[in-house]
Amino acid sequence: MEAGFDWLWWLCLVIVIGLFIAMVYVIYWLGRLPGETAHKRGHPQASAITVCGWLGLLFPPLWPIALVWAWTTPRDRPLQPPPDLNDLEATLRRTALRIADIERALGIPAGKAGAR
Repeated sequence: MEAGFDWLWWLCLVIVIGLFIAMVYVIYWLGRLPGETAHKRGHPQASAITVCGWLGLLFPPLWPIALVWAWTTPRDRPLQPPPDLNDLEATLRRTALRIADIERALGIPAGKAGAR
């Protein structure tokens, strides 16, 4: 009978390993959630919230504090746009001008570059 339950042992092993991997991912997701929320909202103290979120995994009372902190707006400062979007408009304009220069150099009429 012992040989008949080998598949059951392997199934249990796969389930335990899968649960371990899922648990590690959930802990990782919970650790980054406050910081990610703060960065998406453009919070001026997003870096501190990120640190507080990761420390909240070691000291559990800090994690909900970090999450609430990420959703609150400081009274003295409005929310800022995320740092990677600050110069987006200027970059798009420069890129459009460079594309127009390249099209002009290649002799492609304006607006006909993507049509075939």
